[in-house]
Amino acid sequence: MAATLSETRNGVLVVRFVDVELSDEFRIREVGGELVELAVQPGTRQLLLNFDGVSFMSSAMLGQLAILSKRCLAHEVSLKMCNVAESMREVLRIVRLDTLAEILADEDEALRAFRRERRHQGTDRDSASGTDIADTYRTAAGQGDAEAQYKLARCYENGRGVEQDFAEARKWYEKSARQGNANGQHALATWYAYGMQVAQNYDEAIAWYRKAAEQGHADAEYAMGMNYAYGIGVKTDLAHAEQWYRKAAAQGHSKAQEAVEQILAEK
Repeated sequence: MAATLSETRNGVLVVRFVDVELSDEFRIREVGGELVELAVQPGTRQLLLNFDGVSFMSSAMLGQLAILSKRCLAHEVSLKMCNVAESMREVLRIVRLDTLAEILADEDEALRAFRRERRHQGTDRDSASGTDIADTYRTAAGQGDAEAQYKLARCYENGRGVEQDFAEARKWYEKSARQGNANGQHALATWYAYGMQVAQNYDEAIAWYRKAAEQGHADAEYAMGMNYAYGIGVKTDLAHAEQWYRKAAAQGHSKAQEAVEQILAEK
């Protein structure tokens, strides 16, 4: 039995889920496989995940969504979600998956957003050769340049100039992170948090987020604030959460600024 149902509406591939709870690991692998297959099939340019009727998704499903978002990016497919239950939306926000795909209230609102997107499409494409860029990074990465290792990992993650390969991406992120590159550390932390190409491990995620945050990486500082605010991998500590949010906010991180404002409003 298929795990998803799909139809095309106004040029948008709309996917709905058969199960009320996305928690069984075997079933989730089926869901992930079906979603990726739909995303990369010829003709798919806009993909909408409609979670109407879904009341729960496990961390394994979050990992599948993270992988799907990367596949969509590599294949230039616009991804959006709609009808996400408030409890699940909060989880998506906590693990920052809301930054990978726009979340709309319902299907009609999402279809309108896709129409607006089509009207403005094609104005900001990168004209540089992805292959040339990847080759440049590969040379420097092989010589031990930590920033080049991070950028090569991004090429593999997004399929830019190379065939998309998450295992290679993780390898180069780890090389970069272990050399002390804050971008690489933040990326590796995110992979541990989502369980992408590694076993999901919040202890490892926190350790790498902290290393990047201590170097002043704004996204990592914000992640540390979220971790302390919601007790993800650490004990809940609102004072520590506020400290990290303020560090990120001072660097112009908009979500951290919103978090600080909310904290002040609640005091």
